[in-house]
Order: sequence, then C-alpha cells, then structure tokens
Amino acid sequence: MSLYLAVLVLCMSAVYAAPMFDSQLEGHWHLWKNWHSKSYHEREEGWRRMMHNLDHSMGKHSYCLGMNHFGDMDDLCHYRPEFSAVNETGFVDIPNGKEHTLMMAVVSVGPVSVAIDVSHESFQFYQSGIYYEECSSEELDHEVLVVGYGFEGEDVDGKKFWIVKNRYMIKWGDKSYIYMAKDRKNHCGIATAASYPLV
Repeated sequence: MSLYLAVLVLCMSAVYAAPMFDSQLEGHWHLWKNWHSKSYHEREEGWRRMMHNLDHSMGKHSYCLGMNHFGDMDDLCHYRPEFSAVNETGFVDIPNGKEHTLMMAVVSVGPVSVAIDVSHESFQFYQSGIYYEECSSEELDHEVLVVGYGFEGEDVDGKKFWIVKNRYMIKWGDKSYIYMAKDRKNHCGIATAASYPLV
C-alpha cells in the first residue's frame, strides 16, 4: 500500500511540475494570456505543450510549438473584394506531385500558390524548424505561397525545406513563414495543386 501511495505522489508531482518544465516558455505563455485576456485549464494545455517540446528536445520532432493567436481562434475568415489589388488573366498549373517542377517555377517565375494539408493541430502552433508531420498529399485544405527553398546544414534529405509564406498574422510561425520539408514524397501535398497566375 505504501509503494502505491509513493508512486501516486510521484505521478501527481510530475503532473503539477510539468507545466513548469521550461520557465521561459511558461513566462511567454503567461504574457500571452495576459495580453489576450485569456484563462485556460493549466494542467491540460501545459501538459500537451510540454510533451511535444520534450519530444523535440529528444529529436523526435524537427520543429517547436509555441502559442499564438490560434490558441483561442473562434472567428471565421472574411474576404473583402473591394481590397483586391490585381486581376489575373489565367493560371499555369504545376504537374501534380512534381516538386522539381515546383522548384523550377519558383526560380524562374517567383512565388507559387500551393494548397496543403494543415489538418494536424501542430501546424497552427508551428514556431520554428523544418516542419514534418504525418499528413495527406491529397486531402488539401489550406492555400499558402511557396516563395523559396533551402537546406539546413547539409543539402540532404530531411534537411531540405520549402520557404512558405502563410496568410496568418506575423505572430504565427517565423514572422508568418514556415519551413516545410522538401523532397519528402510531396509532403502535405505541397506540389499536388500548385499554380501561379498570369497577370
């Protein structure tokens, strides 16, 4: 019975201490909540964030999560046609799934519009690193702009990335950019529905 009680006390201590794992992250979390006048169940949110970032520190993820305005997103996006700046005359479609052709279009034309799968919750809270998550190359639900590409360290698989501009606020990701895995079997469908306008 005393062993059971000792294990229970140890587990409870770990649960209560978990949100305090990264004091800098905890400080940012409290600042964010104060800034946006929000209040949440500390244990659940802190535990989830702590577990992901602990996995990241152990090399299980190539990106970190951080809190942003999506933490309490409940409004719909609204399009306002009066703010349209350009009219297009047509589109050029990149062949489905051809990342090399997408790369050549970025080099020769400039930014290319792509649709990607962002159904995994981690996308909303992306902060830094090369984003690689199990996702679909066919079930696409979000439009972004590929503006470039590069690699981290060596030009090898797992280190290559697309530089992707998102339409979210500057507080999201790396000042509204995300670095998505490149040449990883059309990761998240980045080359499934790619096109650029003729203006």
